[in-house]
Amino acid sequence: MSIIQFIEQRVPEPLTFALYLTVTMAALTLLFTHTAPTFLLLQWGNSLSALLAFTMQMALIITVAYVLAHTGPMQHILIRLSLLATTPTQAYLMVIITSATFSLLSWPLGPIVAGLLSRQITMQAKKTRMNINYPLLAAGGFGGFVVWEMGYSSSIALAVATEGNPTHDIIGRLIPVQETLLAWWNLLSIATTLCIVIATVLFLHKRTALNQVYIPDDLHIPLAVNNHPDVPSPEVDGRRLLSVLAGCLVLLYVFAWFTTNGVSLNLNVVNWTFLGIGLLLARSLPHYSQLFSDGARVAAPTLLQYPLYAGIMGMAIQSGLAEQFTHVLTQISNKTMLPVIGFFSAGAINIFIPSGGAQWALQGPSFIAAAKTLDVDLGLTTMAVAYGDQWTNLIQPFTAIPILALTGLRLRHIYGYALILCMTTSLPLVTGLVLANL
Repeated sequence: MSIIQFIEQRVPEPLTFALYLTVTMAALTLLFTHTAPTFLLLQWGNSLSALLAFTMQMALIITVAYVLAHTGPMQHILIRLSLLATTPTQAYLMVIITSATFSLLSWPLGPIVAGLLSRQITMQAKKTRMNINYPLLAAGGFGGFVVWEMGYSSSIALAVATEGNPTHDIIGRLIPVQETLLAWWNLLSIATTLCIVIATVLFLHKRTALNQVYIPDDLHIPLAVNNHPDVPSPEVDGRRLLSVLAGCLVLLYVFAWFTTNGVSLNLNVVNWTFLGIGLLLARSLPHYSQLFSDGARVAAPTLLQYPLYAGIMGMAIQSGLAEQFTHVLTQISNKTMLPVIGFFSAGAINIFIPSGGAQWALQGPSFIAAAKTLDVDLGLTTMAVAYGDQWTNLIQPFTAIPILALTGLRLRHIYGYALILCMTTSLPLVTGLVLANL
């Protein structure tokens, strides 16, 4: 039995995974801190609502992305894009590079676009009998997401370059992007990491030795080819003028936002952009409502699972366990090893706290203080934590939910591949940090 088959048989569904993490965090907190069980229960319960706004944003982006992808014009665009991939290698390359590009610009877009493109390419592969492995294709798209903290999407690098950030007083100055995102070692690490993702995915594809498209039988959402995306139905017939008017109104706001704030993307702006374009391309408001209802069912797992992760974060942060863990590591570090320790510790903490901003607020002060004491470059120290945060997103079900929702795959279908990608991408990420610290 291969490692992929072994993992596929044993990986639980994301909700069960979140419950296991909850129990693990509770046990670690009781074991390593002086938190009383009753107080820990209150910390967990009070934190369940901490991510409600973020949960709504993520559910909405999945839904509006689903709607946009299922409008007639976007269906035609996705079909044309998928037809460009005439070989398995081209298909994997297209999904990985597209995912990475969008992830560097705005992190939620990477998995969303990768999921939509993976689904469409696989539907075309069903007709052309191209030997695509659907779970591996989606996992490759998820692998492209591993560089999101290294570009414009980086919450940590942009935070330390912004006035009034939580670590400004500790750092003593701003850290411009020239010392983080635009540093030569970061740009090199982006390229080498993506090369490793591509090489790993192509190697895994060759090992599967397929002679036709592989699609698991137990998808959440069956793959169906929509050959006539523009054919109207009585249920969605209506006046398109109202849909266009609503779309224009939303997009006028988006235009005003960019005019006022410059090229500044956040989840809300991405959502309203998708909403406005979807309304423009829908046949009518009833048509949009019908697609939205379908998309809401796809996004439903987000509403159920994200509060559990908020509870896990609450236990880790409010008990002081995560801060205690970080403090111990910085105390035993030296100048050579500080970035590497920052990377691996951030990767470990990210399993329980999958939020770049929260993780930096937690780890940033200790690692910046250690960097000053050991005379380590502050930009490098910052990116070491960012690298670790993005790295273990590959094995964090929290971040996999959007791509699973849009592809219809289950966590066990991609988790074995994601675990291998997590192991192989650690090499270029650590190498970049070591080279920068020479």
